[in-house]
Amino acid sequence: MNLTTLTREQKLELLGAGALILVLLGLIGWYMATNRAPEPYVPVPETVPTVPPPPEPGMIIEHAQYYEIEATYPAETPLLSSADAEANAAAIGVMKTFVEDTVQDFKRQGDFDSLTDEDLRIMGYDQGRKQTLAIEYEEKAGADTVSYVYTIYIDTFGAHPNGFYRTFTFDTESGTELAIRNLFQPKSAYLARLSEISRFELAKVLGPDANLEYLNQGTEPKDLNFENFAIESDALVLIFPPYQVGPYALGTQIVTIPLSQLKDILKPEYLP
Repeated sequence: MNLTTLTREQKLELLGAGALILVLLGLIGWYMATNRAPEPYVPVPETVPTVPPPPEPGMIIEHAQYYEIEATYPAETPLLSSADAEANAAAIGVMKTFVEDTVQDFKRQGDFDSLTDEDLRIMGYDQGRKQTLAIEYEEKAGADTVSYVYTIYIDTFGAHPNGFYRTFTFDTESGTELAIRNLFQPKSAYLARLSEISRFELAKVLGPDANLEYLNQGTEPKDLNFENFAIESDALVLIFPPYQVGPYALGTQIVTIPLSQLKDILKPEYLP
């Protein structure tokens, strides 16, 4: 096209069209500069809430030249959520103190720092023998309580190792530690009832091996005879260690009593 032959009107039309094109190109450039393309969609993986694991139990472990100790106690109890942090700490403190005191008694009675050469020879320490203390616990849940049953195993080179128990039961609402009497209504004959049931159940279990004099003495209606107890689900569990209701060979004896069997003398808060 020869621009010299165009009329003035045609030249103006061409200039206008060119200006329009330049404006459109400018608008396109501005739009592209200010409006970035959307980022590609990347799906976000679903996160599953995790429950933190319970804290590791407290441990006392000593592997010494003449003795071995392995003892545990809980670092947390259900009282933390059912009562409060103070009740939880108090329960742990009571159990920790029991474990630590038992460890110290074991070491004091062993008198390991004062052993003579004759002691080493007579007791067999010079042949690698070691006295042993092991403390383990089980947690048992009731409807309104939590119980801890500690099993204590001791080998001090006697005729045979010995085992005994220590139990703790706590009210889950108040956090209070409960003795056996605290489960029952005031002035109720709970000891007579526990004695009667225990004698009947143990006589059935032991059969001809039962020494009734031994059994009756260990189940006399005294708090001391029923101090090792726990509540598990809807039952009262009574624990009789070796020697309490029979000779060592009979081992530990357990009597489980449904709480419904005691409902007439239980406190209302512990009724099933």
